[in-house]
Amino acid sequence: MDPASILRELRYGQSSVSLTGLYWLMLGTGVTVMVVFLMSPSMAGLRALPGHVLERPAAKQARRTAKPVRQLTVRQKNVARRKAVRMALSQVGAREHRTNNSARIVSYRRAVRGPGENPRAAEPWCADFVSWAWRRAGVPIGFGGLGSDYVPELVGWARFGRRWHWARTGYRPKPGDLVVYKAGGSRRGHVGMVVKLRAGKLYTVEGNYGDRVTRRVVTPWSPDVTGFIAPV
Repeated sequence: MDPASILRELRYGQSSVSLTGLYWLMLGTGVTVMVVFLMSPSMAGLRALPGHVLERPAAKQARRTAKPVRQLTVRQKNVARRKAVRMALSQVGAREHRTNNSARIVSYRRAVRGPGENPRAAEPWCADFVSWAWRRAGVPIGFGGLGSDYVPELVGWARFGRRWHWARTGYRPKPGDLVVYKAGGSRRGHVGMVVKLRAGKLYTVEGNYGDRVTRRVVTPWSPDVTGFIAPV
C-alpha cells in the first residue's frame, strides 16, 4: 500500500477493499485456530490418527509413477499367497550377526528398488523382509512394485490401492497378508506376514523381530495391531 493510501485511511477510515481483506484474514485465522485445537492431543486429535499418517507419507511421485496393477485370477492369487508364505517361512532363524548388515539381511534389502535405496544401510528391515518374500512369490509389492523399507509407506500404498483393512473391524486376515503393528508406540511401526488364522490366534512370521526372522502367535484384536494389508 502506498503512503497516500495509508494517510487517507488514517484520516477517513479503512477502505472497503481493506475491510474485505481484513475480514478474510480474521476468518482464516479463526479456522486455523479451530483446526489446531481440534487436532491437539488434549482433544485426542493426533492420538486418533494412525501413526503412519503422521510421519513421512508415501511419496506423491511414487503414486504418480505407480504401474497399473497386474490383474490376477483367484487361483493365481492363492498360488502367490502360498508361495510368499513358503518363502518367508524358509527364512526362519536367519539373524543379524553383530550388525544388521549380514549377507542374508542385505539380500532382503535388495528387494527394495526405489531410487536412492542402499541395501547396506543400517536400518530396521521388517518391511524389506516382506517385500523380499512377495517379490520371490512373483508379485512385488509397494508403489510401482518397487517394495518398501518403510512401514508407513506400505500402509500408504495399501490404502491408495484399497488393500488396507483396519484391525477390529471384522476382517479375517488370510495367509500372505501383512500384519501391521504400532511397535510400542513407534510411528514407524512393524510389519510381519500372516501364516494362518486359527482358533482366534494369528500365526505369523516376522523379520527383524528380536534381530532375526521369527515365528509368532498373536491375537488379531491386540491393541498393538493397527491393521492388515492384502497384497493381492
